Amino acid sequence: MLSLVAGALTTGQMACASSSRFADEPTTPVAPSNTVALAGLQEHFAKIADAVTPSIVAISAVGADVSASALLIDPQVDGPQLATALDRVSRTVGTGFVIDADGYILTAEHVVSNADQLWITTDDQKVYPAMVVGSDPRADLAVLKIAARGLTPVKFAPVDSVKRGQWALTLGNPYGLATGGELAMSVGVVSATNRSLPRLSSQENRLYTNLIQTTAEINPGNSGGPLFDLEGRVIGVNAAVVLPQKNTNGIGFAFAINQQLLKKVEMMKAGEAIEHAYVGVAVSSASDNGTGGARIDSVIEGGPSADSDLRVGDVITRVNSTPVGSADAFARVVGSLPLNKAATLHFTRGGRQMSTKITPRLRTGDRVAVSRYNQHLSISGMTLETCEEGFRIANLSESSPFRKQGLKAGE
Repeated sequence: MLSLVAGALTTGQMACASSSRFADEPTTPVAPSNTVALAGLQEHFAKIADAVTPSIVAISAVGADVSASALLIDPQVDGPQLATALDRVSRTVGTGFVIDADGYILTAEHVVSNADQLWITTDDQKVYPAMVVGSDPRADLAVLKIAARGLTPVKFAPVDSVKRGQWALTLGNPYGLATGGELAMSVGVVSATNRSLPRLSSQENRLYTNLIQTTAEINPGNSGGPLFDLEGRVIGVNAAVVLPQKNTNGIGFAFAINQQLLKKVEMMKAGEAIEHAYVGVAVSSASDNGTGGARIDSVIEGGPSADSDLRVGDVITRVNSTPVGSADAFARVVGSLPLNKAATLHFTRGGRQMSTKITPRLRTGDRVAVSRYNQHLSISGMTLETCEEGFRIANLSESSPFRKQGLKAGE
């Protein structure tokens, strides 16, 4: 789970409410009807947990620095045995959820980005090795595949249906405690919608926008898991936790489900490469001009805008015909522009309305997006790559138990 510790917050002191007048007054009893209602709500939470847990998985990601001999896992291992084996090595933990009955799982890209081995534990304590079939590092999403059929996929809530104050529930693998089974549940509400985390976006070179803020407890290990509504439908993908102070509870955030996210999920599932455009400017939201927009803070040397008319201080208000009211909106619009096709950026400078044409280029970063062209699976010293016939053994280490079983590279 990605986390961000913000600066110290100033908090007001709570006044002491104890006095003899209040102490003499009896506590108002809870009305029986309210008790019944709370009991009914409690039962409903339990029903949701039972209904959705078959669709949620615990993820253990083991880095390439762990040798095959250090983690030899029997093919028939179950959840508790996997948890015991993984206790011997350093690993990253996360959560995912089934999006297709044929073994496709959605999670956060930062959970699996540095993994050489991926292990999935389902609700019935079955264990599967997994491979990444598609990813989008910029959006922090990835789709995994396991060799299983007949799984129970989640149901998504209608897009843009989330409202502040509605119930929010999450189940997952906090701190890796669910690797052996028994997913952990937390309950809260939607605190706010359309949040963004520009500081974390900058640190991680990702785009943390269109976020749901929730009081449902999200801890390290919940990353990539689902955020549900009261009908057990997915409204978000858990992404990050912000710690206002080191000794306080974190504030959880999840990517809101919308059409753009669902389209990317289908592309990743198919192994298609997801490309993001950029125009070579750093921006911040303009809030002091009455109309909003994206103010240019810098023009990147050698970037697509280096030779354009854009200058620091200009405020971009539209990209082609799409209005942009903030830096987040600008980043989302630019990222979806077609590559190598000129786009018109409309901006203001000193009260004047101006425009210029920029040809977006492919955004590149430290992380490599996974597509069908570079999918691979590593397990116990054997590296598989995809091919037309299925999977080909790309490499087999000397210590791999599969070598002793007669397998060879190229098969």
